Amino acid sequence: MTTKELLNVRDTARLLGVHENTVRNWEAGGLLRAVHLPGSGFRRFAPQDVERLRAEMFEQLAPATEGPVVNPGRKRSGRLVLGDATE
Repeated sequence: MTTKELLNVRDTARLLGVHENTVRNWEAGGLLRAVHLPGSGFRRFAPQDVERLRAEMFEQLAPATEGPVVNPGRKRSGRLVLGDATE
């Protein structure tokens, strides 16, 4: 794999939706594997590793299928009041 195919810290952070320092910490902790470029020491990440971590992150999210339901018969005043949401 050439270095052009690898992702830098900024692009990796954007794909994962986290701060660049988080990516660096995850690499230091072994959660994400990096290639350190000779001379500069800059980190580069394989797109497959980033996608694997992204998939693992989304697997851990709670499903968005449940939540409060606003009473459809209530006259709207622009604010929610106690009793608007039902479980």
